[in-house]
Amino acid sequence: MAINFDDYPCQFCGKKSTNFVFAAFVCDDPECIEKARIERGGPGGHMKRKAAGMPIIPEELEEFTDKE
Repeated sequence: MAINFDDYPCQFCGKKSTNFVFAAFVCDDPECIEKARIERGGPGGHMKRKAAGMPIIPEELEEFTDKE
């Protein structure tokens, strides 16, 4: 399945997205890419959260996970 980047604006400036990095749709602007890195926590951000004793899935996303 191919991603149509025209359907997703940059999450930080609203321009047309051209990349999907650090779990965010971003444009080619290095500042937007850096904002995505900081928001995610860099590569392995989920493991940094786990090491800090926090849940891997941020609380605002937990409501969308399957709870059995």
